[in-house]
Amino acid sequence: MSLSGIQSLPHQIEAVYGKMLPQARLRFLLADDPGAGKTIMAGLLIKELKLRKAIERILIIVPAALTIQWQDELLRFFDEIFTIINAENDKQQLVNLWQKESQVITSMDYAKRPEIRERVWASDWDIIVVDEAHKCSAYTKRSSQRSPEAKKTERYQFIEHFSERPTLSLLFLTATPHQGDEDRFSHFLHLLDPDLFVEPHKLLDRERELRKSILGLGKDCPWMVRRLKEDLRDFEGKRIFPDRHSQTVTFTLSSDEYGLYQKVNEYLNRFLVGGTGRAKQSIALTRTVLQRRLASSTFAIYESLKRRLKRQEDLLEELQHLPLDKQRKRLAELRGAIIDEEREEDDLDERERDELVDEITTAEQLGELQEEISYLKDLVEFARAVYEHAPESKLNTLKQVLERAEFSELKDGRGKLLIFTEHRDTMNYLNDHLKRWGFSTCVIHGGMNPHERKKAQEKFRTEAQICAATEAAGEGINLQFCHLMINYDLPWNPARLEQRMGRIHRIGQERDVYVFNFVAESSADGRPVIEGRILKRLLEKLEQMREALGSDRVYDVIGQILSLNEVNLADMLRDATLYPGRLADYEDQIMHLTPEKLRQYEEQTGIALARSFIDIPSLRESTYLAEEKRLMPEYIAKQFLSASESIGLKVEARADGLWRIPYVPQDLRSESLEAVKRFAKPEDHYNKITFYKEHLVQDKHLDAVLVSPGHPVYAVVDEKLNKKLQSFLGKCASFYGCGCPSPILFTFF
Repeated sequence: MSLSGIQSLPHQIEAVYGKMLPQARLRFLLADDPGAGKTIMAGLLIKELKLRKAIERILIIVPAALTIQWQDELLRFFDEIFTIINAENDKQQLVNLWQKESQVITSMDYAKRPEIRERVWASDWDIIVVDEAHKCSAYTKRSSQRSPEAKKTERYQFIEHFSERPTLSLLFLTATPHQGDEDRFSHFLHLLDPDLFVEPHKLLDRERELRKSILGLGKDCPWMVRRLKEDLRDFEGKRIFPDRHSQTVTFTLSSDEYGLYQKVNEYLNRFLVGGTGRAKQSIALTRTVLQRRLASSTFAIYESLKRRLKRQEDLLEELQHLPLDKQRKRLAELRGAIIDEEREEDDLDERERDELVDEITTAEQLGELQEEISYLKDLVEFARAVYEHAPESKLNTLKQVLERAEFSELKDGRGKLLIFTEHRDTMNYLNDHLKRWGFSTCVIHGGMNPHERKKAQEKFRTEAQICAATEAAGEGINLQFCHLMINYDLPWNPARLEQRMGRIHRIGQERDVYVFNFVAESSADGRPVIEGRILKRLLEKLEQMREALGSDRVYDVIGQILSLNEVNLADMLRDATLYPGRLADYEDQIMHLTPEKLRQYEEQTGIALARSFIDIPSLRESTYLAEEKRLMPEYIAKQFLSASESIGLKVEARADGLWRIPYVPQDLRSESLEAVKRFAKPEDHYNKITFYKEHLVQDKHLDAVLVSPGHPVYAVVDEKLNKKLQSFLGKCASFYGCGCPSPILFTFF
């Protein structure tokens, strides 16, 4: 821990050093609340196991949107270089990257593909880390004609292949291990350790007893730890997470805007309905994307409809040059052009959403396609007129909100505001208006490469007052220097609401977090906006539950509460436009939500028994003792600088008190070196290095690299020095001390 670039907290030290490291064979579920630093804990475990020479080959499997974050944090905080393997680089190589690379990050939905997974399985990994592991799902399929059996997703099957290897270490990370379904939770635990947790359909009620007895070990359970945000403290006993406050901002649509709302819904209900099997899912996802863009801004829905019209016109031209049988075949292909059926709408990136909206069709013959194109032309013209001439009610509401007292700190440059939108068109639209209103801004979206996103994040931290962002900023970006957030567009997946909050409500946030949620409730003359009414009721219910519980934990568990109360929010919002007469029923379901079912469920499944409380006094004492015994950075610096001089590596002092390495010679980067094989190849130069982790949290030194044992450049210098001094091995020397009555004998080995 002393050799990494992090300032660890009690719960992180307990998990890594008290729970995971002592195990000879690691099978562990780290189920802390969001924002507790599970990535940091996984990185600390990996670093410790590598330094102890316990592991060499590491595979980290994460959602696609988080690959860059994992790579960045492992490099920044632990000096560990990981290669991301994806479709772009995997197919371009003549060599097998899964065999060649020893430290790999990949996405679950890429690695699970049938044509890919065989090569992943064939590699000999020492440890596998699975982030968002709860997405590996299975359930018990029951039938009156046969015995119960497990129905497993491809994600589950992919990890199950590794789980069956007895010597492989597995670390599962998730903040939502059960998802409100006891059967799926039991299968999930079986995936972690099939020798310990039996499949639920094989022992039925006996399985529950066994599971509860294992999880009931609480803080002594060697397979799982779960800590809630409200329980987490620093070494002084102070709460790590400040409070969260949420406020709903409602607005009404003008008559023109409401007319567009009605016409788009009419289009959806006429041309994007039906389907069977997998095609039905794609049609439903397309409806969802268009509904959310309609709620986002008139500009976003206008641009989306315009692109869809162009794509459908191109398709019509293509089909007109084909014979009748091939026309029908092509239309059938497009009706069945399905994304991975295990992926939900929130799993798609912006490009995939655009492709889905542009290409999906329900037309079975040419006449149906021509009819849709004719309808779309009129709809696009109507949307254009509303966008160009009607005042934007939502945008005007934003302007009014920014003039309120809660946002006064923006005006003098002290404050920062993060605004979330659903689509890049709306983000750009907002950004233009924010600049006109006199704010300094930046944007973050899914089309940025890692360097661009990091540059934008730094601009937000140091310069910009407001960051307008799409869902790409909802994962993998840490913005705890900001404490104000506006959900200009509300997500339909309740877990996304917490993930967005988690960008600013995380370790390092020193102020209370304030979130403002924008909802269109009705038209100016009182006609309902169905989706807005449902979302408003949900936000009101969340506030009621927060007050009843006396805690803002409700924001972290809303997904589980909805599931346990049998409410599928996305389906409800999607169906609401098809069946607007059911609005009262939908609102009634929302208002009858209760967190009591979550408490009962967690007690019933045993997960409540796994909740762990940290013994801060004893942990503080052991940490202080470890700090006293650690390698002091002064000694590390002196040794490295002396060793570098001895082997001829130039290290220069900088004016700011740190050091630079202008050039690392090729012989120190050779792949024949054991240090390179173990710790990766050093960079060819280092502009700023330090030996003190305290520098890494200072604004002026955020670009510094911490050099310590285990860092590639430290390791190669140490190896070269040892080779140079090899002639001294086995020899002796006598040293005389002023206070010693006789010589002291040292043997070098």
